[in-house]
Amino acid sequence: MGFLDKVLSKVGTALTERYGRVASGKYEGCAIALGNPPTKKVSVAYVFSQFIFIKDDKEVARHNIDDVLDIKYMETIQFPATGKDGYRCQITFTDGDICNVDLFPSKARVFYNNTNDKMLNETQNFFEKEIKKSL
Repeated sequence: MGFLDKVLSKVGTALTERYGRVASGKYEGCAIALGNPPTKKVSVAYVFSQFIFIKDDKEVARHNIDDVLDIKYMETIQFPATGKDGYRCQITFTDGDICNVDLFPSKARVFYNNTNDKMLNETQNFFEKEIKKSL
């Protein structure tokens, strides 16, 4: 990777919109973002096919959403820094890896729209109600 590619990669990761933080499990301490493969053309639509795990503005891992077995709502939590509620969800990958993610409430709609086919029925119902409340 050339110097310019490294700089652009770091800038791109720093600007990536975060959807929450991994509280425990694989990638603990990382931010979670939604995105698309780097080779895909840039789009302004909020349609994503990948989870991106970021720590200290460095991409740690990237997984296709299709590699998720299921997503389960666990509990409503409170972010200490802001005092705002968030949603703890367990993401189970097809390889058996699990991570518990604390989703930012302002990102719930985009997260739901991109992952609802991986959500357990109870989780889908929960997010549908939460999203309607925020409208």
